[in-house]
Amino acid sequence: MLKPRKRLVKAKLKEDKLLIYTAKVQGFISRYQRQLIYGLAAVVVIGGVVITTLWSKANAQKQAAFEGLLARDAYMRSELDEAITRSDMILEDYTGTRAAALALMLKGRVYEQRGELDEAARAFQEVIDDYAAQSYFAFGAYYALGSIHYGRGEYVEAARFYREAAEHYPDHFNAPVSLVEAGHCLKKARRYEQAGRIFRRVMTEYPRSRSVDKARKDLEEIEFMP
Repeated sequence: MLKPRKRLVKAKLKEDKLLIYTAKVQGFISRYQRQLIYGLAAVVVIGGVVITTLWSKANAQKQAAFEGLLARDAYMRSELDEAITRSDMILEDYTGTRAAALALMLKGRVYEQRGELDEAARAFQEVIDDYAAQSYFAFGAYYALGSIHYGRGEYVEAARFYREAAEHYPDHFNAPVSLVEAGHCLKKARRYEQAGRIFRRVMTEYPRSRSVDKARKDLEEIEFMP
C-alpha cells in the first residue's frame, strides 16, 4: 500500500529555498575567494585614501584660515612688512583658498597705503581674475580698483570698476553704494546722461537702500545739465 505523500507547508518551502541559496553563496565564495579578498582589500585601501584626503584638506583649510587671521592681525597692527610676508606665505602654500583671496586683498591694501598703486592694482586684479567666486573679496577688489582710478582722476575708468562691482555681485550689501559712486564718477567726467541712467538704476533696483536719497539728489542736480 502506497504511503500518502506529505504536503509541504510554506515554512518548509522557505527553509529549503534558504538552504539552497546559502549553498550557492558558499559555493560562489569558495570559487572566487581570492578575487573577493582582493576586491575587499581594494575597497578598504580606497576608503582609507579618501578619508585621508578629506582629512588633509580640512586640516589645510583650518591652517590656511589661521594663517589668514595672523596676516590680518599684522595688517591691523600696521605691521605692514609682516602682513606682506604672511600673505606671500599663504599664497605660496594655500593657493585657491579663501585665505589666499584675503592675502591678495591685504597685499593690495598695504601697497595702496604705501602709495605703490600699480602694485596694489595688480593684487586687486588678481583677486578678480582668480577668486571671482569669493564674492566678498572680489567685490572689494572691483571697488578698490575704482578708488585707485578715481584718485588718479581717471573718472570714466573708475566708473567702470564701480559699475562692474554691482553688476557682477548685485546682491552684495554695498552694490547700490558702488553704483552711486559710478554715477558720481560719470558726473565728474561730464557724462551726465550716463550718470543719470546709473542714478535711476539705483532708485529702481534698490528702492529700499540708503543710497536712494543720494541717487535722487544727484539726479536732480544733473537733470538739466547740457
